[in-house]
Amino acid sequence: MTLRIAVPERGVVAAAARALLDATGYGTSPAGELVAPGLAAPPVKIFALPERDIPIYAAEGELHLALAGSLTVDEASMAVPVALDLDVGRHELALFTSDPRIDTEGDLNGARVATPLPNVVRRHLATSAIAAERVIPLDPAEHAVALGIADAVAALIDPRAEMARPLPAMRRLAGIRTGHLLVIDGRTPGDQATLRVKQQLLARLRAAGTASGTDLLQYDCPTSLVERTTELAGSTRPPEISTLSPGWSTVRLLVGRDRTEALVEELLDVGCRELITFVPRDHRSGRPEDDDASGSPTPDVLPVPRGLPPEVAAWTVARGRHAARP
Repeated sequence: MTLRIAVPERGVVAAAARALLDATGYGTSPAGELVAPGLAAPPVKIFALPERDIPIYAAEGELHLALAGSLTVDEASMAVPVALDLDVGRHELALFTSDPRIDTEGDLNGARVATPLPNVVRRHLATSAIAAERVIPLDPAEHAVALGIADAVAALIDPRAEMARPLPAMRRLAGIRTGHLLVIDGRTPGDQATLRVKQQLLARLRAAGTASGTDLLQYDCPTSLVERTTELAGSTRPPEISTLSPGWSTVRLLVGRDRTEALVEELLDVGCRELITFVPRDHRSGRPEDDDASGSPTPDVLPVPRGLPPEVAAWTVARGRHAARP
């Protein structure tokens, strides 16, 4: 059986989804088959689909796994199980306009808003007590105002990348919601070999997502400030806290990479010392190729990541040290 996985064909999370999948060690061939050296287990096939359709395919049982943005999953009319909630592929749904009559979000009463996520936008407008004339499903929506189709657009953007035209020339009215990359769980493979490949791929996606989207932050602080500083960090995982000396503790936690530098400044301001950030590095090794001269495959043999030796030692790379302030 072939493990079937979907990624967005385009959009703000498409590049992050493909990069994350590539980081698992599976390289995509021109035929779309992900076949690693010595592959004896079922192959993996990648489908590039419109992102809005991915939750539907997953809910209908046509996929084993899928990568999509959390806002797209929220937009879907059916519930889908989420296998992994990752700290990568950050994106935002925001309102823009070039209409001179609209200065603030409140001016959207009676206006037309075009967006690829109409359900999310309708819920936001209702919560903000804004009665838009119409929310128009349109993907992409960036040119809707210039073409006279809408008075404003709610577009998906990557806050760290250059926005698509004509958004840079438009006025930003407000942010609606932020999102990130999810791994959607589809149907369970019917044979053990494919199930093992799915489990291995999920483990590698989790490791690659952690390595590419987070930093490990370590700092010393007065024990009385541990709770306050961990709340500032807002880590998605419980911190590791150890006693350094009477009245002082060492804290280690994972933080989003895009927040690290600002968080370091905040922690220094409240009195933390010896702040060190580490970049997690993901080292995966697949099972070695079967040495049996007959070359007969066994269901227990899993794909070996392309380009990686059979045994790789794991280590953590120190990125830098932040000196304490006087």
